[in-house]
Amino acid sequence: MATAPGRTGHILDEPRQLPDRDTYRRTMGRFPTGVAVLTLGCGPLTRAVTVNSVTSVSLDPLLLSVCLGDDSSILAPLLDAARFTVNLLSAGQREHSVRFAGRSRPDGTEATELLRGRPGGNGCLLVGAAVAALECRVAGSVPAGDHVIVLGRVEALHQGPADAEPLIFHRGTYRQLAEPATVLPTPHEGAL
Repeated sequence: MATAPGRTGHILDEPRQLPDRDTYRRTMGRFPTGVAVLTLGCGPLTRAVTVNSVTSVSLDPLLLSVCLGDDSSILAPLLDAARFTVNLLSAGQREHSVRFAGRSRPDGTEATELLRGRPGGNGCLLVGAAVAALECRVAGSVPAGDHVIVLGRVEALHQGPADAEPLIFHRGTYRQLAEPATVLPTPHEGAL
């Protein structure tokens, strides 16, 4: 046993074997995520890919992050174009998630038609019937293992129908939100 440098009495754990990739994937699968389709361009220039690693990063300025595999065919064009849109899929858009997750995903006019999209203000496709869409300008990128974290500065927001439910992925399958057991007040209504 060893103590941590500069910390009297704090005992370090003995070195352990690191978890394997499959165990890590199953463990992270216990954390439910939303599902989105990231789009670049529109019409014959449309490129799209399913992502579920989307995170709100900052409110000032408005920033989000999205993670793409470092071998993703959309990564270099996205960084070159310096703009993209994150379309948060609704519960009824499971087919979009599956179709745009593989390496043989459609692009161009076929992708635009499948996604029932229209051009956004940044020139990237807005997916029809999505819960929301966030038009972004690339604010930076950071290599991280076998992925690249892309930071996007949010420049426009589009919200779908107020009653639209999000597409959720949990434990390797798609899920739906359950009805809340109790409606809690939101913070601006006096909670906390």
